This record gives sequence, structure tokens and C-alpha cells, in this order.
Amino acid sequence: MSHRCIADFLEDLGQAGEMVRIEPPVDPTMEVAEIARRVGDRAALLLGSVGHSDIPLVVNLLGSRSRVARAFGAETLEQVAERIATLLSPDRPEGWFDKLKTAPHVDTLASAPPRSVKSGPCQQIVNLGSDVDLRRLPLITSASAETAPAITAAVLVTADAESRLPLAGHWNMQLLGPDRLGIFWGDHDEPARLLAEYIRRGEKMPIAAVLGGPPALLPAARALLPTAVDVLSLAGLLREKPLDVVSCRAVDLQVPADAEIIIEGYVDPSESTAEAGPMCTSLGFCTPPRTVTLLQVTAVTHRANPVYPAMVQGCPPNEACVIDRAMGQIFLPLVRLAIPELVDFDLPQFGAARHWAVLSIRKSHAGQARRVAAAAWGMRQFMFAKMLVIVDEDVDPHDQQQVLSAIASQVEPGRDVFSHRGPPDPFDPAADAVGLGSRMAIDATAKLSRERNGPAGRRAHIDEDVIRKVTDRWVEYGLGPQP
Repeated sequence: MSHRCIADFLEDLGQAGEMVRIEPPVDPTMEVAEIARRVGDRAALLLGSVGHSDIPLVVNLLGSRSRVARAFGAETLEQVAERIATLLSPDRPEGWFDKLKTAPHVDTLASAPPRSVKSGPCQQIVNLGSDVDLRRLPLITSASAETAPAITAAVLVTADAESRLPLAGHWNMQLLGPDRLGIFWGDHDEPARLLAEYIRRGEKMPIAAVLGGPPALLPAARALLPTAVDVLSLAGLLREKPLDVVSCRAVDLQVPADAEIIIEGYVDPSESTAEAGPMCTSLGFCTPPRTVTLLQVTAVTHRANPVYPAMVQGCPPNEACVIDRAMGQIFLPLVRLAIPELVDFDLPQFGAARHWAVLSIRKSHAGQARRVAAAAWGMRQFMFAKMLVIVDEDVDPHDQQQVLSAIASQVEPGRDVFSHRGPPDPFDPAADAVGLGSRMAIDATAKLSRERNGPAGRRAHIDEDVIRKVTDRWVEYGLGPQP
């Protein structure tokens, strides 16, 4: 099933027993966050009365692997990954990445690019100029240190100043006034480069924040892929049905017609920044006050009966981590294009699916783990992995016990631990305030003869014929049921 909007998705989740309605009034200041934290991944929560807003709020919408798969109209994440693998198959001479950048006439992706329509549900109600008041939305705070509520589940859409090619992604925003928002993107993010060009040209940068719509949109926006990939096309590709898009009312952008709420505005070159924070992140820490990009809101449009989606921030596990880990699994075939020897990888929840990564590889030559680490740090999936562990293909990267065992048995620290300097993570609570960020890798693969001095220890094992013999004689031993 391909869901057009949140209402469709919630109906599907309700039939599957994965959605719970909460009717009593709930305070948006941390009470929603605490309820969501206790429920965990068990169900999406639809809250009918949040604060003074008359708009229902949904949290934990994509808080489990099964719900992420449902968002793409699939039963499992493996099925979605197979769609990507099919596009990457050797019998296709052109890559899917190039296809996403081309015109809609490409045969194999004819159903993926967005379709322009004249109107959509997202513009049933239009508020312009002085009628804009973001405080009518059920904005939540996730921690006591937050100085203002945040918008945490919006997909931001903008465009290149020269080519007008669209760019979309997921970045959190904090309320700074009834028509002002602070955008928390980093200096390394592509919108920061685009903004610099708008400022150079003395032009306002248009931005539209998309809340809701097809549930595949938010995961697509969080997929750490090359910035040239059109997120709206990607969402259509992954759910196997294109998105309908409509022109905004106050800025020159197109947004999903089936969205719940659209916040339109611009960044003015003469007032492009503001101070914001602290704000809670999915890492479980609050950012210190910082300079952020200032979005001046000129229009808010929405459905006649919208639902406001939010992602509760805080210590993992949380919805953002679930989405990021799921998208990592879905795009494993793509990562293998850059790292051919890669077997599998994991972004553990304890590292917020960001600061710790484990890669299993098919090892064939000396120094291979170091080369793989360098390649991984050059990809957006692993850019901020402060700890990168490389293991052999017979080690399951999702099994922490196996990974730790490989580290304990295969690592000589002076030889197998090495570091790297790269772009600082703006949300790393342990990072220095200035300078480059540090990364560390551990080569926990079995060492080849050219990688060590002297013979390697041999893993202890018992012959298979002895194992079968003991199994056959177990009753004879009188030891009870076999363990």
C-alpha cells in the first residue's frame, strides 16, 4: 500500500495494532516527550489535545523498523533494499543516481519524479503575512534545558540560486517568534553553501518546511546520500509511486501536495542569522546557545483538518535513530558501490546511529581495513563516526558480543588503532568548540602474515565428528536435556 498522507498511514497502523489515541489534554512541555519515551517503539501515538492548539499531534510515527517499512509500502526493510539493489544490477548500464538527476522520461524511473498539480490538500487553508502565528501549532519541548519549542519532523525544501534545482533534507528548527524560526543546520550541510551564494547575490533564499505528507518523505530526507539526489524523487522511487507537488503560495518552490502543513519563508541576506538554543538533539544532549540561520515566515498553509507530526528528541533509542538505522540497511547496496568489499554495517543505537559504526568486510590484502576506514569517513553515512570498527565477514556487525570479542582477540592497540581528523560534528557534546573533529578506527580483522610479526594464534575449536558423537550420546550421559 502506498500512503498519500498521515491520515492514510495512521489508519493502516491502527488496523495493524500499532497506533494508540490519547484523548486527555497533554502538556507540550516535556509531558509528550516523557509519554513517547515510555511507550518506545511499541506504537505511534496520536494526541488529540496538546496545549492550547486545536491541531492533533502524532509522535513515534516511524519509531519501529516495521513502521518504516510500512511507510514505503513494504512488509520488511529487506524488500525496500531489494528495490535499490535491482536498480543497481549489472544489467542496467546507467546508475540510479544519474537517473534521479535526469528528466522524467527515463523509462525505468518514469514513476519516480514528482508530478506537478495545480492544487492540493496542503493549501486548503492559507495564512499570509500578519495572519501567520506559529504558536498555534502544537510545538513541543523535549528537555528542561530547551529555551523554546522545536519543529523536529519537517523536511526543508529550497533551491539552488543559479540552476533552481531543488534541494531537500531534514534539519530541526526552534521557535524564535510567531513568524521566525532558527534552522539548526551545520556549516558542512549543502544549504549553508547555497545560502552563501544567495547572500553573495544579495537575494533572499526561499525555504519551505514540509510537515507530514507521504510517510516515505521524512526517511528519504534523512537518507545520507549525495546532495544532488532529489529527495522528492527518491521518496517516490522508494514507495514505487510518485509524489504530487504543488507550487507554494509565497515562495518559488514546489512541495508535496498531500502534506499536512507547509511553512513558507525566506532567509534575508541582511538578517540571515540569529541566536538560538539550547535545543535537544537525538543524541540525548542539548546544544549550547549558538548562531543559527534565521527563517522569516511569510505563509503557513495546511489541510482543513491537519495532523502535526513531531519527533521526540532525547537519549537513544528514539525515532530518529530508528529511521537512520533503517535507511542504512536500505541503502547497503549503494554503500557497497563505494566499498566493494563491504559485507554489512551497523550504526548502533547507543551511538545515536551517528557516532559509532561497525563494518564487516571480505578481507583479501594487507592494510585493507585502513583503506576501508578512509573510504567510510569520506561518505556521509559515516562522516561523524567517532569510532569506526572494522571486522571480518564472519563477524555479525549487529551482534555487539561478536564485535567486542573480535576487538578483544584481534586488536594490538599500537598496530591496529589509528585516528583521523575531519569536519567537526556540530551536535557532538564532547567535541572541541573550535578546530577539526577527531575520529578513531579499530582494525579488528584477523591479521594476514604481512600485517604481523610472527605466527598468529589459532582459534580453538572441536572437531565436528566429536560434536556429533556427544550429541548422539547425550541421553546416555544422564545430563538431562541438551543445552
